[in-house]
Amino acid sequence: MSNSSNGGALIKREPWYYNTTFLWAMKSTAINFVLPFFNGVMLGFGEILANELLFKYGWFGFTRPALGLHGVPSSATSEYKKAVSTEVKREQKLLQN
Repeated sequence: MSNSSNGGALIKREPWYYNTTFLWAMKSTAINFVLPFFNGVMLGFGEILANELLFKYGWFGFTRPALGLHGVPSSATSEYKKAVSTEVKREQKLLQN
């Protein structure tokens, strides 16, 4: 018997993960799901950096908002403000003595 009597062609089978359509789908998925994530991260860091520089150097007249009397927020209750002011007065008396 000779090899030419087989009559069939030899077909090399490749694994399923070498399929060009599968590779194209994986690349497309990676690009469409991974790149926007990194883009969002970079945009977020850029916005935080710009905000910090804006307030640090006072560009365009922006400054950090004042916290109120002795670092007490203006939205604090009157009892809390009174307690803080008496504590500040007590510490000032101690410093003067």
